[in-house]
Amino acid sequence: MEHKAEEQRATYRIREAARVAGCGDKAMRDAVNSGRIPHLRFGRNIVIPRSAFMKWLDAAGEKSA
Repeated sequence: MEHKAEEQRATYRIREAARVAGCGDKAMRDAVNSGRIPHLRFGRNIVIPRSAFMKWLDAAGEKSA
């Protein structure tokens, strides 16, 4: 049986969220730093709650449609 390299986690890191959204790391970091994307900071680490990110992404898609 093949084991998945990445399990379904509750949060994304900047690079993972950027990959899901189809943008670059810098664009994602800029959106986080400007407060447009919901996120949490733990010291220097930034995590983006998966459920909040997906809701944000869906809402952004509805606005541009």
